[in-house]
Amino acid sequence: MQIESRQAALCIFRRSTAFLVAEIVDPHSGAILHRPPGGGIEAGETPEQAVRREVLEELSITLTKVRLIGSIDHIWIWKSREVHERAYIFLADPSDDPRLNRGETLELIEADGLCSRTLWLPLDGAPDRLPPICPAPLLELLRQHRNYPAALLS
Repeated sequence: MQIESRQAALCIFRRSTAFLVAEIVDPHSGAILHRPPGGGIEAGETPEQAVRREVLEELSITLTKVRLIGSIDHIWIWKSREVHERAYIFLADPSDDPRLNRGETLELIEADGLCSRTLWLPLDGAPDRLPPICPAPLLELLRQHRNYPAALLS
């Protein structure tokens, strides 16, 4: 199996105790994962620049305020590759888009044109019945920041 190392920037839109994820399907294995919007950091880009670019490209949302809440080093399997990834996790304000502010879901469009549905995933739901979260330690990080007020996003 091929091994790839990369850095990514992922965006958390939170409403109450739920957060937005895309339901992505591995085109090689058919495995389904739940992953926040975002993607790879390009050469010369900071993680914040990357998360802003990715959210604009994938969801057509221009982020106003973001706050880095942590990073997660993890390994996951995607397209028959073992991906060693450092994911920078940013909290963003759902009021940046009225649809998100109302709790609607959006279609996420990848750079290759593939579309994924999004959904609001409860932070304290029953993850046993859902596809895995990627990165896997994300729920624990979000629980640590559960009471982080959106007003502090300045």
